[in-house]
Amino acid sequence: MQILPFDYGTFQVRVVEHDGEPWFVLADLCAVLGLTTPARVADRLDQAGVSQAHISSGGQQRLVTIVSEPGMYEVVIRSDKAEAVAFRRWITAEVLPTIRKTGSYGATAALPATYADALRELAATVEQTAALEAKIQIDSPKVSYVDQFVADEDLLLLRTVAKTIGVPEGELREALIARGWIYEETSTRWSEKQQDLVKMVRYSAYSQKRAYFRPVLRHDAPRFKGEVMHTLKVTPQGAEAIARNFKKEDAA
Repeated sequence: MQILPFDYGTFQVRVVEHDGEPWFVLADLCAVLGLTTPARVADRLDQAGVSQAHISSGGQQRLVTIVSEPGMYEVVIRSDKAEAVAFRRWITAEVLPTIRKTGSYGATAALPATYADALRELAATVEQTAALEAKIQIDSPKVSYVDQFVADEDLLLLRTVAKTIGVPEGELREALIARGWIYEETSTRWSEKQQDLVKMVRYSAYSQKRAYFRPVLRHDAPRFKGEVMHTLKVTPQGAEAIARNFKKEDAA
């Protein structure tokens, strides 16, 4: 199994390839984040994102617990350390993009074989840069805080956040509504399948909490009051805020 070791300050974070995707050695994540019991952390994660792998360490084959990329985000928001935010940004902004681009961290890109290849590569780079700059211009009015652009893969379902902090999803949603973080809208539509009116519910964030949530449009869903329906997802900043502010007794 291929191991990609990354250095984060004085810590080493090992990533292995599992089913074609990067998975993280849980003990390494816990060391960075000050979580002293990796086994207990693993028990509280979505088990679909937890596995075991044999890796070479100290000249021996060791069986270690590894977590998927979504599992890694769950681990990060469990930490109370301020370092958790910087660590998550390092992984999402530097490590994962490099793995996906080169297959390894810090790998040297192959040089163009001919002058024509070099010109084509330069043209592709210019085109990608122009497209990115155009997207930034379009998206910039929508960005509510300077911390990102948060990638779509960084966003979490509310049920994932609720499971992480140990409360039912419905109770957490009610607590967020009660505290004025999000609000609920309802509507009805005619269902051909049920031959009746069915209730539709949409959740949105109040403006002062917009940095914590992002509405993800669902073009394949029935329209809501004439608008495209959306699913309200939680940003990494929002997940950290929820973990700090909402405990089981708060949502009960």
